[in-house]
Amino acid sequence: MLDIKWIRDNPKALVEALVKRSWSADEAQSTVGGLIASDEARREHVTELQTKQERRNAASKEIGNAMRSGDAALAETLKAEVGEIKVFIQNGEARERELDKALNDALAVLPNVPFDDVPVGKDEHDNVVKHIVGKVPTRPNWVKEHFEIGEALGMMDFERAAKLSGSRFTVLKNGLARMERALGQFMLDLHTTEHGYEEVIPPLMVKDDVLFGTNQLPKFEEDLFFTPHGEGRLGLIPTAEVPLTNLVRE
Repeated sequence: MLDIKWIRDNPKALVEALVKRSWSADEAQSTVGGLIASDEARREHVTELQTKQERRNAASKEIGNAMRSGDAALAETLKAEVGEIKVFIQNGEARERELDKALNDALAVLPNVPFDDVPVGKDEHDNVVKHIVGKVPTRPNWVKEHFEIGEALGMMDFERAAKLSGSRFTVLKNGLARMERALGQFMLDLHTTEHGYEEVIPPLMVKDDVLFGTNQLPKFEEDLFFTPHGEGRLGLIPTAEVPLTNLVRE
């Protein structure tokens, strides 16, 4: 998430970065302007709260002085003032939380700022080749793709997979299914026994802040699956990266 202080100091740079990421100029300027305005409103509110808290502390001391000097009327006036300030602070702290949440929600959906040398383009067709290492091989006509070999050997079934899930899926069978299972087991055994890794089976459902910590929320909220849990909800993890990363978050 971008630092709001950096945005305050570099609004033009952020607008240019958003335009580079295919935002319209109007949308970029409006978004950055809105962020800065929201931050200013939040900072002004926090300053006002701090002023009220300082006055409450000062008035509380003045009440003690008034009581010691026998000025009951002044003490009562000050008590009334402190009571009003207390209510203001309670409401103000709730408002501060609302302003913080609104600002953080707006910051959370901003994309990262690209490096200056990143080429501008709409899709992969605008990619720029920076380096070619070695000689690019040419494939003989007789060479088959892996999926062609798998289907010919009866180990990959695209037709029935399409009935289950649509295009671009396959059903692995027989030796190929065993191979996939064995490769996963081999990878786990190799890294845990020879390279010092710790094997972990994390929860498959996690809280919103865990999904937010790995950038699943708010970006992919519509693609995730949630279930009610207590007063909140839990989300089904898309990959083990989500809970594993959050194990060392704090």
